[in-house]
Amino acid sequence: MLDAITTFLAALWPTLLNNVELIGVYVILALGLKMINGLAGMFSLGHAGFWAIGAYTAGAITTYNPLHLPWYLAFFVGIVLAIVFAGAAGLLIAVPCLRLAGDYLAIATLGFGTIIVSILYNWNLVGAATGMTGIPTYAGKGFIWLCVALVIVFYYRVCYSSIGRVIRALREDEIASQSIGIDRVRSKALVFVLGAGIAGLAGALYANSATYLNPSGFEFDQSIKVLTMVVLGGLGSMTGVVVAAIGLTLMPELLRLLHLEDYQMLVFALALLVMVLVRPQGLMGRKELWDFGPFRKLLHPDGGDHLSPPASSLKIKVNEGLA
Repeated sequence: MLDAITTFLAALWPTLLNNVELIGVYVILALGLKMINGLAGMFSLGHAGFWAIGAYTAGAITTYNPLHLPWYLAFFVGIVLAIVFAGAAGLLIAVPCLRLAGDYLAIATLGFGTIIVSILYNWNLVGAATGMTGIPTYAGKGFIWLCVALVIVFYYRVCYSSIGRVIRALREDEIASQSIGIDRVRSKALVFVLGAGIAGLAGALYANSATYLNPSGFEFDQSIKVLTMVVLGGLGSMTGVVVAAIGLTLMPELLRLLHLEDYQMLVFALALLVMVLVRPQGLMGRKELWDFGPFRKLLHPDGGDHLSPPASSLKIKVNEGLA
């Protein structure tokens, strides 16, 4: 038994190293979708479409390099254009579709993702059904995880900014928010564009680390996979989404090491079913990293609420003053 565990752990480490780039990409993807589904409360099923736009944009720029730029400038331009084009696609979808709600919005975004994949299957410039090959590997492990850290900081700042509070107010009660002058469509469109732009960044990093793109890698099942990461982690927790993205990205490799790869979808569905039944609020619920232990004093988004004395001590001081 001990030998089996030792062998498994010895095989786990290289597997983890080989998937570091992919884990980072999925963490960024999941955070982008959380901004749409979690922060704004919109139900999107087309996130893989924005991912595909970013991936193919950056892949085409770095592969063909039409302006004959140095590799580092081509890489930078590819990332910027991937974010811009994915964000523009998000705006194009958001303006007409955000007047819809619930299932209708989900169907509209699902249609968008299907259209993007259909275009890629038939566009010869990007390889059509055979895919795009020979993409340079400019995005290394360190750079991808630097981008992960920047996206986490960006999400943190947006969530606890005035814009984030407006979006959360709309999520909780649209009628009350609109009654005090908040523009529902404009505010939610902004979040949709930001989430799509983050997916475009994930696509650029994926293209320049995987070296090969195929339209089949951006179909509907990928949107469901990223949505599952958000749901399992908890719609109200950025930390939970990061943990779920890491776990679900590694799950196929772990099953392969256990020789259970044929049961991957069964294990995946079972894990989702158990989580929904046992803990429907997700792995972390609304808790964040700074809500636990030593992190509580180091990180806190509301600027010092954790330094306030407990209610019991306030009550003692009030009584002493009255005496």
